[in-house]
Amino acid sequence: MIDWTPLADLVEKHDRFLLTTHIRPDGDALGSEVGMAGLLRQKGKDVRVVNTSRTPPRYDYLDPDGTFFEHFSALPAGALDDREVLVILDLSAWSQLGDMADFVRAFPGPKVVVDHHVSQDDLGAVFLKDTSAEAAGTLVMRAVKALGGSLTKEVATGLFTAISMDTGWFRHPNTKPSTLGAASELIEAGAEIDQIYRDLFERNTLARLQLTGEFLSKMKTDLNGRIIYSTVSLADLERTGAIPHDTEDLVDYTVSVRGVEIGFLLMELARGGVKGSLRTRSGVDCAKIAAEFGGGGHKAAAGLTIDAPLPVAVDRVLAAIRKALDPA
Repeated sequence: MIDWTPLADLVEKHDRFLLTTHIRPDGDALGSEVGMAGLLRQKGKDVRVVNTSRTPPRYDYLDPDGTFFEHFSALPAGALDDREVLVILDLSAWSQLGDMADFVRAFPGPKVVVDHHVSQDDLGAVFLKDTSAEAAGTLVMRAVKALGGSLTKEVATGLFTAISMDTGWFRHPNTKPSTLGAASELIEAGAEIDQIYRDLFERNTLARLQLTGEFLSKMKTDLNGRIIYSTVSLADLERTGAIPHDTEDLVDYTVSVRGVEIGFLLMELARGGVKGSLRTRSGVDCAKIAAEFGGGGHKAAAGLTIDAPLPVAVDRVLAAIRKALDPA
């Protein structure tokens, strides 16, 4: 269990906090920020939430007036000089900080990481970490309780989003009895499960649906169906009118195919290189495979980036997965 004393001490001694999370933030990252910001503001703290990436449209219900999440590159120089404490949520790797990495390195005040991923870099921070937790949102929920905060409707909505998305809406193997207990408590605190589901899954754009069709039509298998994968190119995005965030969850289709042990999605990035997502329903360790490319994550789900053209990246990832499935 995490000892939350370091965070409590910082809350007692400081007033101006800055929260951030990883590039291309998902529901766990953004929902955790909502929960942590709610806790700190209950303690009378001045809180700003600034991320490297813009907030994906599907999560706009977490920021109804568009002022909660700030975009780092849109801020003028020195805009964050008054921040005293930096709280980093849902990441433990420099590569996941994107354009904010140099800022984090130079940050003069205390830094705290609240995370549940296995991989870890030396971020010069106090780590409040539990790799057995299903979501960073779970840890923030524990922090709220440990520091005597309240599960307001806003906090509960953020944390329910965090936990539900990192468990695949409570269907992934990381879903435990305690997960459902936490979900029940958050619903009692005001999280509207039906509305959250509609906001997350029933507001697709036509472009996202068309991209999904492209992704499915390009699926390929390897090792007699033990591996399945697909790609998203810049041309796919342009042709369908989709945005990169529209690829979220697409990789889950790969492991829905009977007999598949591991699946992956590789997406071409506008700045060059490729982003990859791995999923498994077998004993193979996705985090270990991702680590070969400087990535990381969990055993059942991990991410990576490769500085190479898309076809080359496909070959490299396939080679690593084949080796993991058939070590001999």
